Amino acid sequence: MCGFCGYVNKEKNIKTDEIILQMIDKIKKRGPNFQDTFIHNNTALGHARLSIIDVKNGNQPMIKDIDNNRYVIVYNGELYNTKELRDNLISKGYNFSTTCDTEVVLNLFIEYDKDSVNMLNGIFAFAIYDKNNDYIFLARDRLGIKPLFYTFSKNGTFVFSSEIKGLLEHPEIEAIVDKTCLMEIFGVGPSHSPGRTFFKDIFEIEPGFIGIYTKQNGLLKDRYWDLITKECNDTQEEAINQIHYLVTDATKRQLVSDVGISSMLSGGLDSSILTKIAHDNINDITTFSIDFKDNDKNFTANSYQMTKDSDYVKIMKNYLNTNHKTIKIDNEELFNLLKDSVIARDMPGMADIDSSMFAFCKYINENNFKVCLSGECSDEIFGGYPWFYKEHLMKNKGFPWALSENLRSSLLKPELLKTNELKEYIYLSKEKTLKNVEVLDKNDIYENRYKKINYLTVKWFMNTLVERTDRMSMSNSLEVRVPFADHRIFEYVYNLPAKMKLGLYENKMPVEKFLLRKAFENELPEDIVYRKKSPFPKTYDPIYLNLVENKIKEIINNKHSKICELVNIDFIKEMLNIHGENLTENLFGQLMTYPQTLAYLIQIEMWLDIYNPKIDI
Repeated sequence: MCGFCGYVNKEKNIKTDEIILQMIDKIKKRGPNFQDTFIHNNTALGHARLSIIDVKNGNQPMIKDIDNNRYVIVYNGELYNTKELRDNLISKGYNFSTTCDTEVVLNLFIEYDKDSVNMLNGIFAFAIYDKNNDYIFLARDRLGIKPLFYTFSKNGTFVFSSEIKGLLEHPEIEAIVDKTCLMEIFGVGPSHSPGRTFFKDIFEIEPGFIGIYTKQNGLLKDRYWDLITKECNDTQEEAINQIHYLVTDATKRQLVSDVGISSMLSGGLDSSILTKIAHDNINDITTFSIDFKDNDKNFTANSYQMTKDSDYVKIMKNYLNTNHKTIKIDNEELFNLLKDSVIARDMPGMADIDSSMFAFCKYINENNFKVCLSGECSDEIFGGYPWFYKEHLMKNKGFPWALSENLRSSLLKPELLKTNELKEYIYLSKEKTLKNVEVLDKNDIYENRYKKINYLTVKWFMNTLVERTDRMSMSNSLEVRVPFADHRIFEYVYNLPAKMKLGLYENKMPVEKFLLRKAFENELPEDIVYRKKSPFPKTYDPIYLNLVENKIKEIINNKHSKICELVNIDFIKEMLNIHGENLTENLFGQLMTYPQTLAYLIQIEMWLDIYNPKIDI
């Protein structure tokens, strides 16, 4: 895994590498092993490499001279069908000087042009410069696991980077927050609309999109992949067998590495499946789990988190006899890492859900691992969340994971927006996404509602989680692989009947991830297979609550705090006085309750202070 950046001046040639080196320096935690640049006429490319495959020969920018043309690639990602693609290209006369997938991607583009992305199985973002035709080709993987941002300066300079901090290092790019950004931050944050960010005129290449930049036409984007509704007549038994094959195959493909591979093990179904497959194919696998100091003492079960991870981690550790390590975070570290996670994400994020992941990745890296498996992206396609089947969540006008339109409106200064303007922004954002959903039978209300929730969850909720994982891991020079994010799994499961996915052919009540449980029920302990879905762990220690309450009091009592220009101070004071007991809504479901709401506000203040955007509302 790596990071890259680049820019194209609209008119003048680039004389020095000063700017591109500064941009690389800002993102070099993504690739601490090697950094280099390429400059030709008005185009500059930069790359920072985290060496995983062919450590000796795979440095970038990578250059190919073929048929009197020069092609240059900067690439971030991992391909999982490298051998098949390499064999195909060799049969067409291509030669390879490395074993890196980067060279495969570059040769594939030279042979197949923009159609090459349809042949890739993996997680990726890349830019290719075609010298003779003088254009930049950009691409991002189907599910958006790897990032790619871009913007234009007032002078017409096109700038792109793996992270926003790389863009902002270009001297022509200014950080600005406008009214739309404000509604993104407070209306849908920590998520953001597909293609948007919390900065004015800074965008992302959306998942499943390519882009072609020329000086004549600017950037032209095109969708090459999406979740498409298709008829599937497989029986339940056929579906279970196919899911077992796809998940196993995807995981095996992602075990290729020239360095050691570890696994994040929570004791949940998803991470246990991946760890079991990895264990069967790797002689010695190290597993890692995360917990909080004194969590055994402070944990309180609820309908969303009924059990502690530690009990189930122990079951899997003993079952597979893995070399297991547990990180235990204390409240001070969790609180202090709020700032680090803002810098990693370049935006306020999921508060301590981010900072705990930051600590987790830091710990894995310190144990000399560069690669780690994660069970993310399973719940979003297999139906692991309550909004896939709970009526009041499915019918909610806003996002089903964040029934918080009133809370979000209350947090903002009333004079900044018109009455109900924030709520309407939330509703319209949701409806805009749902316009892309196709249905086969308009009369099948249950199926169509499920499919819409499924699509929405992938495009919004999953994007928020994978964004968090990418930034927190890469800030600690760790590559996290997500086998469940194989597009073949998503394409297949998306079109299975909703009632089959929820086990309603066999049960009166819905069962989360029913098909996935059935697919692996004979390979894991029963307690693991039928453990109820449990979210990413968080602290229940009142010490942490005290830390965030004291910090937000300090912020709102400081007349120089930038967030005070934006938030309703009286509402926040009232919330603090009774320790959130007046809240009837959670900002972001069970992941972000009262303590995380305060921490999110703290992160907004940190972000405004560090990035110092011009407020233009």
